[in-house]
Formats: sequence, structure tokens, C-alpha cells
Amino acid sequence: MDFFQLVLFSFLTVTGGSLASSVKIVRQGDEAIVEMLGKYDGKKLEPGLTLLIPFIEQVAYKQTLREQILEMRPIQCLTLDRISLTANFLVYWRLTDIEKAYYKVQNLKDAMMNLLILDIRTEIAKLEIEEMFNARERLNQALVERLDVATEPWGVKITRVEMMDFAIGNKLTYEGAKTPAKSLNAVGIR
Repeated sequence: MDFFQLVLFSFLTVTGGSLASSVKIVRQGDEAIVEMLGKYDGKKLEPGLTLLIPFIEQVAYKQTLREQILEMRPIQCLTLDRISLTANFLVYWRLTDIEKAYYKVQNLKDAMMNLLILDIRTEIAKLEIEEMFNARERLNQALVERLDVATEPWGVKITRVEMMDFAIGNKLTYEGAKTPAKSLNAVGIR
């Protein structure tokens, strides 16, 4: 009788544990992708309670569909008139297609961050320093348009880009950039 009770207890424990792990709750505003034996067949979990087939189905990726903020570290940039500046930006974004966000890019946030840095530097390089004070809205709008097109294949919608502030660094003049190294050494700059 002791052996039978041990087997029954083990069976109930394994069955109860697998049944409990197969119950998934997705919160309002979130979505999840389910893979069956490692393959995605189009099943997504929407908000609410869902029962998955134990050991066969598993949640591969879960993410919010709400708008998110991507805080960026300060970015070093050069303007059209070769003035160095440091700019701070906030980027507001949301997922439009969780399937693309998971299967079309390896690491979504890193890919977005690298793309943002490149596009911000490109847009700032088109402006002179005097324009930076007045062109904030134009710069933000140009970045939204460029980034929204670039991130669409990843299932991401860039809703807003806001330049919080910028600090002007040291000025690099065009003539100074063309100065040969010998003349810099003669002045004492190495």
C-alpha cells in the first residue's frame, strides 16, 4: 500500500505541477506568442486566462502593446558647421506586431538604439548650430518619419521623438580640420 500511495502522490504532483504551469494569464495591454514544440504556428495570447497544452506549447515572447519610453544616453554629434554637441533624446514607441518584433530582429531594443543613434547623428549633421535653437520641432518630426519607416519591418511604431536638451562642445573649424599634423606639433598640440 505504501508503494501505491507513493506512485499516486508522484503522479498527482507531476500532473498538478504541469497543469498549473500550463495556465497563463496575460494582462490587459499585453500580448504573447505561443510556440508549439518550438515552432510558431500563428497562435497569440490576448488578455485573459489561457490554458496551454503541457510540455507541447510554451510562451516564447510576451510584451506590452502600450506606448513605451526609450531613454537614450547623451549622444555626441557634429553639426553642419562642425561644432560638437551633446544631445539628449526621449523616444516614444509601441509594438504594432509582436510577431515581427520577435522573429524579424534578434534584439529589438539594441537594434532600435543603434538605429536611433545613427539617424540622430545624420539629422543633426544637416543643421548648423544656429538652427539647432529654432529647429527642434522640425528635427523631432524628421526623426519620427525616418525612424518609423526604418522600424516598420520590426513591428514597431515610433510615435514621438523629443530632444530634451543639448550642450555645445568645442568648435572644430573647417580650417582646423585641414591643418597638417606637423603644424599642430609646432604649436605644441600632439
